[in-house]
Order: sequence, then C-alpha cells, then structure tokens
Amino acid sequence: MTLDALFKPKSIAVIGASRHKEKVGNVVFRNLLAIYHGKLYPVNTKAEDVEGVKAFKSVKEIPDPIDLVVITVPREAVPTVMEEAVEKQVKAAIVITAGFKEVGEEKLENEVISIARKGSIRVLGPNTFGIITPELNATFAYSDVKRGNIALVVQSGGLGVYMLNWAQKNRIGISYMVSLGNQADIKEYEVLEYLSHDAETKAIFVYLEGVSDGNAFLETLPEVTKRKPVVFLKGGTTSNGAAAAKTHTGSLAGSFEVFKAAVRIGGGILVENLHDLLNLAKLLMYSEPIRDQILVITNSGGHGVLTSDEIEKNGLKLVEIPSWMQEELRKALPPTSMPKNPLDLTGDANRDRYLSALKIVSNLDCTKLVIVQALPMVSCSDVARVITSFKGKGIIGITMGLDEDYALKILESAGIPAYTFPEDAVKAIRYLVKKPEPRKKIRIAQPIEAAVELTKGKTTLRDYEALKLMEIYGIRTPKWGIAESEDEAQRIADNIGYPVVMKISPDQPIHKTELKGVVVNVEKDQVKEVYKQLSKQTKRVLIQEQLSGLEIFVGGLKDPVFGHVVLVGSGGIYVDVLKNVSYALSPVYEDEAQELLQESKIHDMLHARKRGYDEGSLIRTVITVSRMIVDLDIKEMDINPLFVNERGAFATDVRIVLR
Repeated sequence: MTLDALFKPKSIAVIGASRHKEKVGNVVFRNLLAIYHGKLYPVNTKAEDVEGVKAFKSVKEIPDPIDLVVITVPREAVPTVMEEAVEKQVKAAIVITAGFKEVGEEKLENEVISIARKGSIRVLGPNTFGIITPELNATFAYSDVKRGNIALVVQSGGLGVYMLNWAQKNRIGISYMVSLGNQADIKEYEVLEYLSHDAETKAIFVYLEGVSDGNAFLETLPEVTKRKPVVFLKGGTTSNGAAAAKTHTGSLAGSFEVFKAAVRIGGGILVENLHDLLNLAKLLMYSEPIRDQILVITNSGGHGVLTSDEIEKNGLKLVEIPSWMQEELRKALPPTSMPKNPLDLTGDANRDRYLSALKIVSNLDCTKLVIVQALPMVSCSDVARVITSFKGKGIIGITMGLDEDYALKILESAGIPAYTFPEDAVKAIRYLVKKPEPRKKIRIAQPIEAAVELTKGKTTLRDYEALKLMEIYGIRTPKWGIAESEDEAQRIADNIGYPVVMKISPDQPIHKTELKGVVVNVEKDQVKEVYKQLSKQTKRVLIQEQLSGLEIFVGGLKDPVFGHVVLVGSGGIYVDVLKNVSYALSPVYEDEAQELLQESKIHDMLHARKRGYDEGSLIRTVITVSRMIVDLDIKEMDINPLFVNERGAFATDVRIVLR
C-alpha cells in the first residue's frame, strides 16, 4: 500500500489537540496550522475550539473524509481512538503517544496495530516524534523548518530534534523528516523506498537503533541507493548501547559488524558518529563534483601538511599538478611559493593571490580544498568571495580564523560546501568517494546429500564429524584420525608421519586449548604417553598432521536480523585479542572475499616477506563456508585455525553448532 496518505494527506485530524500551549497536542496542531493548506480538524472531547478552529468530540463526528490522524491522547485511550479511526475509514495514523513496547507494553502496542489492520490503516509509531514534509509539519518541534533537499529518517525523536536544530543553524534545508518510533507497522525500509522516489530529496540520512526486518532491508536498500545516497548512523553499537536501545525503542539492536556488512552490500554509507553525518550532509546537499584526488591550496604550510596527512590516512590521494600548470603558477606566484601540492601561497597571500592560483588550477580534474587562515593581510570572508567565482569546479572552502563564521555563510549561501577544519572535509570526501556499489544477496540453499545425512537430527557436530563435513564440501584438512586406545593412536600417528598434533575429542564443541587439550610436536616415542594424558579428559583423541603457516580464523553465524554471515580474521589463540575480524553477508563471491581479506589485513599478512602463501585457496575456502552455512542453516561455526601455507588452506580445528 502506498504511503501517500501519510506524506501527502488531503485532510488531517489531530486527536488530542489541546488548548494548552505547552501540551504536545497543541504544539502539533499549531505546527500544522502554520503551513498545511489541506483540511485540518482538532479533536478534543472537552473543548469547543482549538486555536480558533472548531473542535470535534470524536473523529467520527467530522463531516468530511479524513486521510490522516495524528494521535496524542494518553496511551490507555489509543485503542479506542484507533477503533473510531477504523469506523471513519481513515487511511493513515501517526501515533505520537509513548509508553508501548519501549517500556514493556508490547501487548498494548499489538492491540493498537491489530485494530488498525482491520481498517487497513497504516501506522507510524507509536512513540514517534512525527513527520515533516514540504507541505506539513506534524511534529512537536519548531514550525519554521528551512526547506531543502536532505531527508532525515530517525529512530529517536530527541536526535531528530537535534538534527533539525543543527540543520537550521547550518542553513541546511530539509525535504522530509520522519521519526520512526517503535516501527510497529510502517518500517524503515518502506520509508526509504518512498523517499527514494521523491524528486525534492537529494540524499537520505538515517539514524537507526535496530532494523525491523533484515531480509526486507537487504532487498530494498540496493534499489534505494541506486536512486539516492543513503547515509546511516547506527545506535546500539556496544553492549551497553544495545541495552539502551532496547529500552528506548523496543528494537533488537543486533550486531553492529553485521549491520555494517548489510549497509555495505546495500550500497549505503555508514558514518562513525553524528559529527561525521552532519559534515557529510554539507557535501551531499550541494552539487560540487567530488573526486578522490585532492589539491590543497592554503596560506599556511602547517595546515597543508596536516591536511596531506589526513588525505593519506583516509586512503585518498594528492593530485599531481601538470608541468605546464606548474609553469603558469610560477609566473603568478612569488618565488617563495613552490608550485607543488599542497600549494602553499605563503603567509602574506592576499585575495588576489588566491584568485590567481584558482584561475590556473580551476580546470584540474580533482577536488580542491581551499584553506584560508585569517591574517592581517587577508580575511576568511575575502577568500570566501573569491571561492564563489569557481562554483562547479569541485571546490570546498575551509575557513579558519576571526571571521570564519561569516565566511561560512558566504560560501553556503553560494551553494559551496564549507568547513572550519580540513580534517572534517577530508573525512566527508572519503565517505562519499568510497561509497560501495549496491548489490543484492541471493540465498538459495543447495545442500550436498552427504552433508544432510551427516547433520540430520543433530544440534552440534563432534570435531571429527566437522572435519568430515569440511571434506564433503571440498575444504582441505590435514591428515587425521581418531584413536580410542594407545595402540590405535600409535598406528594412526605412524601412518600420518611425524611430528603430529594430538587433541582431546569431546562430544560438544569447546575451545580445546583453554583446557590444555592440545599437544603439538609429538614424536613417535611420545604418542602413547600423550594419549594417556589426554584420555583422562576424553577417551577419544584426535591425531593430526602438524602444519605450519599463517593461522586464520574463518567463521559463520546466523544473525537474528540479517541471517547468515561469514567472518574472517587472525586465527589461533589471538582471535579474541586482535579482533581484526571482518564480516560479510552470505553467500560471498570472489571479489567480496578479497575485500574481507583486505579489510582484516589478512591479505597483507599472507604476502609479508614474500612467503608465497596460497591466497586463492583461502578465498575459495571463505566462499565455500559462506555457502555451507546457508545450505545447512548453521547457527554458529568456526574454523580456528585454518592454516594457510604454500600448499593451500587446511581446516585443522572446526566447531559447529547446527541449531
């Protein structure tokens, strides 16, 4: 069903419209009264009028059809009000009233939604701050919101208010603001889909604490990001944050790393904090062409050096100035100014020197960071006026000094991104130019029959069963065998060749090293004694060929929101210490597997000192694991370590929880 009744209603009733100006119902009604040109009705059981407009005792008494109701009554009255809305054949509702799932009243919330569905009413909320569109302001924030091309979708009313205030202060216009609340009916992916088709919206900025439906999110986001940039800020990224999110919006915060992988595969941009989100908004709201190669122009050598450092840290590049352009710069600049990047115009540069330099470099295909430090011979506003002449040339202004705020206004009024710190600009550029390409995940389980037989009816696999499963899927293992006596251990070890590794072999997946259940470098004359010691813990002992190489962790899990995920990082006993683990949604393809190795630094480790370790074998293993966990609906698994050497990749210890 379309959301037009929510975003483009022809008539609105505010249920709980109060006559007291400090009440939410009154603020919402006044905000609507200020700009909404459709039919507007206050509903108040006790008042004859609200703000000079005739009031009705119930929405049912209103003589005209109603598209949208905004509900601000106490929570106990919401079910009754919703029943009346169903009778009135209302199409959409915004439930601003709080006190539902976010405080444990899930039963009451479900009752309200159940009533709404009887009448096919789409519900935003409850516990929502409301919405702002180009035609209306149905919130209890300020009414004078600057109109523009940035949409805000937030799961926190308080954060939404702050972002609106920030936008006003920084002269950033808003096309839409949607407070999701508890998402009891209308979900974040539906709102994103709707806004992606809006001609007035240039980019969408999203604050989420939890995703309502991981599969729907993954299906929708790639289509949305093909139309508009979508920038995410995630709340609940730590254990404490996740707990707070649950009490705040009643949402399941999920794993931040998995969410990050979901945003990446969907083509979204994930920022680290609110500061970064707001800085990126400055780039996206204007039309300057932004490139990953950057020219720094400054009157302060120190700022040039610091900015160059930041560019390299963010994986961007300083553009090379062509030789002919260097000659032109030499003619226009004093001998103390070298025609290189960063281009230091020196401390005595005035507006004319900035103008001369920009005329020469303006057509260079790169992003141009123009930094001005206010000095007695030049002001920030002087240079800001010069910069406005080069709009459309990939220009960004950095104003630092006494009149920096006035200079920012000059630049932003001209539609040019402007900052007071170059680091903020560089980071925003990085977010934008490194935006991933959207793609969809196709998950079709195609289990191998032998694997189904091996796992049938089991909740976990013993270690030797897990090794057999690896072999069924074509993942290599070291030579191995299971012994249940000293003599059997000796025969197996002799057959494998020395040295060998001997391990306890319990029925349940455990970390064997922590129980001192792994002995390495076992020679022929030690086998029986080692077996005797290990068999005190488990009669069954696993004996393996001893390998050398890089120890890698390859794992899988079933996330409660996004489904199956594959993990790659440093292995062995340091996996929990180093924590350089990268995540991707299953299944992964070769390019995604390579990205995982790059992100987790495993690629660099494999090629350190030209060891020639078989990266291709590791990539194939990651791809296979990503499909195996989907095929068999595996809840948790890890291969740790997976030894990678010149011969290939070998799964030596495997733990699997099926369900």
